[in-house]
Amino acid sequence: MKYFVFATVLLLFSKVQGQAFDSTKFYVTEAIINDDDYTDYYFENRQFLAFYNNKDGTPCLINSTKNGDEFSCGKVIGLKSEQIEENDSFGELVTFRWYYHNSYDLDSGYAMVSLKKISRENGTQFTFKIITKELEIIIFSGFTNEHLVKKQQEKKSINNIGYLITKNL
Repeated sequence: MKYFVFATVLLLFSKVQGQAFDSTKFYVTEAIINDDDYTDYYFENRQFLAFYNNKDGTPCLINSTKNGDEFSCGKVIGLKSEQIEENDSFGELVTFRWYYHNSYDLDSGYAMVSLKKISRENGTQFTFKIITKELEIIIFSGFTNEHLVKKQQEKKSINNIGYLITKNL
């Protein structure tokens, strides 16, 4: 039974990798779990979080290592967002319930999650605060690749415009 659940979760992960909302990844540079520092472990494994849509179009979240050998993933329910300001910088506070499945211990459950994103001059900082049903408190913080995604989108737009101009000449 455990093998079946793991295979199902692995299949889910393999199907979602190419379906990110906007290809934004949240790279973990600091990890605190129940007041214990796990930063070195998460940083060495190049941990990231990302939102994606499953095959039904339902929003989901994945928390994974760079090579995908350990991950938690599942549906996001009740997304709420509000604009915030912090130290003369603007951002967003997003809250939701996350129904997750872990690949590494086959645990499943739900957690309440808050995501704070703050736009800085040279990038976007984030803090994920995850409170599980067992009241475990997990705090991930770091930076996103949003500026790179925006540059890629701008480059695509410029290339498309250039193509349209040369096509019409």
